[in-house]
Amino acid sequence: MKTDVLLIHPLYGEETEQRIFQPGIEFPISLLYLSAYLEKEGITNDVLDLRMEHDPERALHDQIQTEKPPVVAITASTAAIENAAKVAAQIKAIDQEIVIAIGGWHASALPEETLKKYPQFDYLIHGEGEVALTNFMKCIGGGSSTAGCKGLALRVNGEVQINPREEFISNLDEIPFPARHKVPITKYHPKPGTRNYLRLPSTGILVGRGCPYRCLFCYKGVWETSIRFRSLENVLEELEMCIDQFGIRDFRFYDDTVTSPRWDLKRFCEAIINRKLDIGWNCWSRVNDVDEEKLRLMKKAGCYHIKFGIEFGTEKALRLARKGATLDQARSAVALAKKVGLECKGSFIFGIPGETLEDCHKTIDFALEVSPHFATFYAFDPIPGSPFYRRIAQREIDPKRDMLPRDIAQDLANEAYKTFYFRPVFILQRLKSLALHPKREGLMLLNGAVMVVTYLLRRVTKTSMPFRRQDSGEQWII
Repeated sequence: MKTDVLLIHPLYGEETEQRIFQPGIEFPISLLYLSAYLEKEGITNDVLDLRMEHDPERALHDQIQTEKPPVVAITASTAAIENAAKVAAQIKAIDQEIVIAIGGWHASALPEETLKKYPQFDYLIHGEGEVALTNFMKCIGGGSSTAGCKGLALRVNGEVQINPREEFISNLDEIPFPARHKVPITKYHPKPGTRNYLRLPSTGILVGRGCPYRCLFCYKGVWETSIRFRSLENVLEELEMCIDQFGIRDFRFYDDTVTSPRWDLKRFCEAIINRKLDIGWNCWSRVNDVDEEKLRLMKKAGCYHIKFGIEFGTEKALRLARKGATLDQARSAVALAKKVGLECKGSFIFGIPGETLEDCHKTIDFALEVSPHFATFYAFDPIPGSPFYRRIAQREIDPKRDMLPRDIAQDLANEAYKTFYFRPVFILQRLKSLALHPKREGLMLLNGAVMVVTYLLRRVTKTSMPFRRQDSGEQWII
């Protein structure tokens, strides 16, 4: 059967490769949602995840030559946009007539800049992609003009035209489950040291779209701050489908809002318990969205790991970032997770606008004080589309005046990793866990140690990634 469109996930970018906690190869949930929706609308498609290929360049060349798709759609984060552009250039070198569309978080954040910088992209999809890409494909397939397609950016007479976004899909239950059958689904899993799975095979899942919170360092531009949830039965049906069809019993909830009061987590957990589903799962949570009763129920329903976005160790930085949480709430969340026997990880950031060196050292002290089981530490980078990014672009924030130098922020992150993970209390904690679960913990400890050593050696031999201006001199990218 002829393929109408080839969907591509490029390789990770340099920024991802420089992280201490390497993510492994995560399940490409957004791309597979697109694939499933296109199938529902009668548009044939195939998926090529270059991260899974031993020789990505050869795999791309062979698939383009074999399938000769009239359209290729590529998804990319900011960290992967350069690799996405290289993929597009390689495709154009094979067949100049293939239409290439770029989508994903970076494209949605910077549609005009992306089309101006990368001429190898013919079109750009911004916002929620299912309906926008489907309508674009119908225009291409029917020979109609694409000029009026919602959710599309294109070049018209040498200028970039950005059309209004497509309306959100109000009922998420209408979207088919991600097309897991299109990829080697059981081969996707994070690195053991990330603590993102308990047993293999494992997969990602979403209960909703959107995040109502307005942290200034975060970009909400694809699904924005309005929040939509799938029905409880629809989520449970997907879990059971993964068990029955793929033998998957381990799940990662990618949502920001699994523990939000707006979603009925209590009924979800009770349903897992009542149906006797033998699953394990992990999730993200805000520190002000949990209490002891909720955490106990989550653990009983199979949750084994929870990640808290703590971010800072001063009330000042929490206010600067409009985090909407307090240090006491972070203390309570971590303490309660430990009390009920739920493993937890905290994430921390160094160097947002307005933070001083002293503030950042207090963040390290706070991480040691609350002492989650694991922690990740990042130097602040302005994410395209985020409020901080826009303020820098509009010169409301002067990085030289208002921010710590990027290399200093990275040094603080390095210091935090060494201080946190080489504490006697942490080592003793891991040895106890190793005695209880020797196979799992041994693998995770070994992988974690390799990641830490590799990361620190890389930081010694490479300079920190600097801020780089785009050609216009007006935008900052990472």
